Amino acid sequence: MDTHAIHLVRVTTDDRTHRLWAAATSREEAVDRVLDAIPEGWAARLLEPSLPPREAAVQGMRPGDVRELRDKRSATRP
Repeated sequence: MDTHAIHLVRVTTDDRTHRLWAAATSREEAVDRVLDAIPEGWAARLLEPSLPPREAAVQGMRPGDVRELRDKRSATRP
């Protein structure tokens, strides 16, 4: 596993909106791990480039973690 990168995965929802997820997995596992975490019927594809684990949005991720990356503005909305 590449322990020096977090892989970015673009998720497309049922209503065709896009969300960004991060996967602290090998490149080969990233999409499958995100698909396990999202609702059935949504699609996911690997993006380039990956992020170094020191980026603020992905700090604290452990090997095997997947996380949706949310815009700080949307996280504060009711």
